[in-house]
Amino acid sequence: MNAKSCDIVFFLAVSVIIKCRANTNLALSQDSFRQILRSFTPVPDGRTSNLSDTRIIYVNRSVRRQISFRFENITSLLDHPDFDLQKPTVFYIHGYVEITSDASVLHVMDVYVKRGDHNILVLDWANLAFGNYLNVVLNVKKVGKESGKALGKLLKNGLSIDGLHVVGHSAGAHVAAVVARVLKKNGFTLLRLTGLDPAYPGFYPAIDTHPINSKDAVFVDIIHTDGGKYGTPLSIGHADFWPNDGKSTQPGCPPVTLILTNEYICSHWRSWQYWAESVVGGNFVARNCANYNAFLKGNCSGTARMGLQATPELRGNFYLRTASKEPFALGVTGVA
Repeated sequence: MNAKSCDIVFFLAVSVIIKCRANTNLALSQDSFRQILRSFTPVPDGRTSNLSDTRIIYVNRSVRRQISFRFENITSLLDHPDFDLQKPTVFYIHGYVEITSDASVLHVMDVYVKRGDHNILVLDWANLAFGNYLNVVLNVKKVGKESGKALGKLLKNGLSIDGLHVVGHSAGAHVAAVVARVLKKNGFTLLRLTGLDPAYPGFYPAIDTHPINSKDAVFVDIIHTDGGKYGTPLSIGHADFWPNDGKSTQPGCPPVTLILTNEYICSHWRSWQYWAESVVGGNFVARNCANYNAFLKGNCSGTARMGLQATPELRGNFYLRTASKEPFALGVTGVA
């Protein structure tokens, strides 16, 4: 983007902020326009758009202690004294216009740190997840391929495939799917793959790469929170969870706001918030139902738990209600 374009974007953003601040009916915060500005920013400060600048972050004891590894030297991660091959490993992949210092990513890392029983890896692909959304969609395949190769190196050098869990949010869910396919081609079948409100635009129909689906791992579970807008409205996993019917507006999210602001994607973000709460014991009880109307009428069979506690034998669509603020989990009250 040239200087003139930047000036125009800045002027428009400021104009919108001034007008919206004057409208007290709109829920807005100081960070409201961060996502919009990032969508006009090709790469984060200090980064390049080269694939070689994509990194895997190891989170050691604290979310503020992030150790960065490039793909070419990823096996040196296994030499870190705190990396425990006896523990399961979670590999988390963020979404569009996010960076690893965002609250959305830090929160997910922090709950795993609090558990204390996982090695925590995060794919930092912010350098290819900023700017024009269609370009980001096209970056998904190449980022997933190289990330899958890097994980393959770890697996060939001692990391256990049985303990590896890949979790992706939004566009990151589709990156995660590519990772799983690369691993499978190299003889490693992922046991669990989790998609948190997998991105809908650009993937249904697919522009470049097939979206996440139940063929990608032994068990694929999906949490839908913004179906039909930013997230897919389709059942695509072995187990698809639909809190509050899996659509916008999720409880506690503002019903009226501006497109592309943080508030506008509140429902989309609920997926990682629900997930994070489940990691530290949130009891999201769900029921297996044909659809949300059947759930409301009580025409369902059996219960399951959404989130980390979901079990690999689950099949079908599962519905539940949540609270409007933390703690979101309602336990059995959420299906009563």
